[in-house]
Amino acid sequence: MKNLKAFSLMGIWTALIGFLLFSAQAHLHFREIVWALGLSIILLITHMINMLIYFKVAGNTPYKWFK
Repeated sequence: MKNLKAFSLMGIWTALIGFLLFSAQAHLHFREIVWALGLSIILLITHMINMLIYFKVAGNTPYKWFK
């Protein structure tokens, strides 16, 4: 159940970032170096926050070995 909650929050966060990037028309400027660097940093931060959300909500129980 924790995984579903974490994935839902991650989906909302990712959709929000995607909406903001689409609203800023970032998909039209990906060939410009400044935009490309900015977008890569934004996407990296988005991924890092997704990982943070997952581990805060779901914890590390999926990675524990059970006897």
